[in-house]
Amino acid sequence: MSTVDYSKYSVEELLDVQSRISSDSPNYPALIAELDARKKEIDEFAVKKEQHEFSIMENRVKIIGYFQLAAAAAILIMFMLLVIDGSASILSSSIAIIAIALNAIAGYTAVKEMHDKYWISFLNQLLQVPSFAIGSVKATYSGLGGIYLYADWTNEAQFGFSASFAPGFSFLKYTVSSPTQYFGVDLIALFFLAALLTVSHAKGTAKKLIHPTPNRGQAD
Repeated sequence: MSTVDYSKYSVEELLDVQSRISSDSPNYPALIAELDARKKEIDEFAVKKEQHEFSIMENRVKIIGYFQLAAAAAILIMFMLLVIDGSASILSSSIAIIAIALNAIAGYTAVKEMHDKYWISFLNQLLQVPSFAIGSVKATYSGLGGIYLYADWTNEAQFGFSASFAPGFSFLKYTVSSPTQYFGVDLIALFFLAALLTVSHAKGTAKKLIHPTPNRGQAD
């Protein structure tokens, strides 16, 4: 016989008990009966929780979108300055236009919550993760800048952090080895990638609360 009156429990409390209770507990049948009796209420709770979880994820993606739009504007300004002073080459102009378009499209689709276009933001951030100078090649691509965890072996092997504000793409090919030798990863880009990935999993959060597997732990 059950020693607990689950009718006095809130939906959140019921789901918490369900995630912890053992199926061998004498209170288990009463809990299941209460969950069945309040199925509609639990379903409504799940929908609201799901919407709340997804809203939080969407807001993070929107922030990424605004960063990408700002990056597009910053790269455009830098490109215009190069055009004005006459130092823009065909190659640098082509790269700048591509970077501006990529950030603008990625930013717009993220802000407008175009879920099927999030891969553009994912691609844009993925391209910004590596920064390196290996052999005679040195390359970096960033939106507004980055915070890097790097390994440097120019003189002796060492690890460290660095930060920079350098919108756009930089590619240098030396006739000899680059004066610095390093490989870095942009932590901001990694954080943005993680935020983009979690959006796709947000909708399943509430359903997992409703149908957890009973464990063999301590009965409530």
